[in-house]
Amino acid sequence: MQNSNSENVIYGIHAVEELLKNRIHEIERVFFEAEKSSSPLFALLKECRKQRLNYQMVPVQRLDALAGTTKHQGVVVMCGVKAYSTVESLLDSLKAASSPPLLVVPASMEDPRNLGSLIRSCVAFGVNGLLLERKNTALLGDVVAKTSAGMMEHLTIVKPKNLEGMLIDLKTRGYGVTGASQGSPLAPERVDFTGPSIIVIGGENRDIPPYLLRLCTHLVGIPISPVAQSLNATVAGSILLYECRRQRGFITP
Repeated sequence: MQNSNSENVIYGIHAVEELLKNRIHEIERVFFEAEKSSSPLFALLKECRKQRLNYQMVPVQRLDALAGTTKHQGVVVMCGVKAYSTVESLLDSLKAASSPPLLVVPASMEDPRNLGSLIRSCVAFGVNGLLLERKNTALLGDVVAKTSAGMMEHLTIVKPKNLEGMLIDLKTRGYGVTGASQGSPLAPERVDFTGPSIIVIGGENRDIPPYLLRLCTHLVGIPISPVAQSLNATVAGSILLYECRRQRGFITP
C-alpha cells in the first residue's frame, strides 16, 4: 500500500513483496520493525540481504511516522523519485557511446544536496552514468531532484548489486579508475582522461572506502591554498569533471 501523503513510501507485507519482485530498482531503503517477528517479515529480510538492499531495524514509532499509519505490518519502503537504471542497460549504452565513456562514483555521499549538485555537474560535463553504493548514500529523493535543478532526469543512475565487481569488470575492459584524494601530489592534468574513465569521489564524512581505493589506478589531488585545507566533495568532483572535459574537448551547443 502507498502512503497517501507520499508516492515514494510503500508499506505492508504484500505490497513490499510485489515491489521486490517487480520494481526492485525503485527501492532506496527498507525499514523493518525491530520488535516484531514473523515468517513473512523474515522472508522479506532475507531477500533484502540477498539483494544487498539498504535496510534498517527501527522502532515501531519510526515506521508509524514513515507510513503515516499504524497499519504497515512491520515494514516500510522508501522509493526514489526516479527509478534506477539497470547495470545491463547502462553497459549497453556505453557500448553504443560515440566517445570514450565517463562514469562517476560518489562513494559514501550522504548529503542529498551534495549529491544533487554533483548530478548537475555530471550532466554539464557529459558524464555517461553515475554509480552509487547501496549503502551510505543519500536517498534519491525530492532534495536531490531539486538541487540538481532538474538534471537528474538527464543522467543514467545505477545502484549495482556488486559495485566492486562492476568496477573490476570495467577495468578489464580498459577503463582507468581515478580517485580524488586531497593529500595526493598528482595533479589532475597529469592523468590522461581521454580514454574510458571512472572518477571516484569520497563523501562528506568518509574518504574513499578501502574496497574502492584499491581499485584506483591513480589518486589525484587538487592544489589549493593551505588556508582552505580541503574542498567540498562536490566541488572537487566538479573540478575533476571540468579537467576531463578540457582534455576531451568542450561540448558545443
